[in-house]
Amino acid sequence: MSKVQELRAIENGELKIEKRSDENSADKLSGYAIVFDQPSEDLGGFIEYVDRSALDGVDLSDVKLLYNHKFDNILARVDSNTLLLTIDEHGLFFSADIPNTTIGNDVAENVRNGNLKGCSFGFTISGDAWENMDNDVAIRHITKVESLYELSITPMPAYKETSVSQRSLDEFNKEKYENKNSSSIDELELFRLENDLYD
Repeated sequence: MSKVQELRAIENGELKIEKRSDENSADKLSGYAIVFDQPSEDLGGFIEYVDRSALDGVDLSDVKLLYNHKFDNILARVDSNTLLLTIDEHGLFFSADIPNTTIGNDVAENVRNGNLKGCSFGFTISGDAWENMDNDVAIRHITKVESLYELSITPMPAYKETSVSQRSLDEFNKEKYENKNSSSIDELELFRLENDLYD
């Protein structure tokens, strides 16, 4: 299984900002960046779930909180003690001290007024499982996250950022096809050529 970086965004009705009490204290931003056992939207041929045990044993010591996936828009990080991550029965909860900077203040204000409602996470996986592959929409379970490298506050929440994740479905379909048609070289080559057109 190839280790490709994937991104997911989710609507986060529980995203909250607590106003700093004075100019020397930080705004607190909190919410769930990952929710377990909840279906994504259709990600271009499949619906995805993050299993409850998918984060077991994952090293969270270097996770960063960004705005819109940009590493020059960093808001908090675990290794500077400005980002606290907690795994519970619902998912991955975060609490962050938002800096008193232009980007920090803009993010805080946009969360307050409802312009920013989503969280996103960037990750690689080491385990997944597929079902309903013969239906129009397959089901993918992320059973094991290999690394979690960033969380992001995003203006476009939909659990729908699929450009990388689509490769996982394509690879699975290709393996399935090869297993069923291993004796038909011409058909397999045609399938590969068709897939190359969409890569």
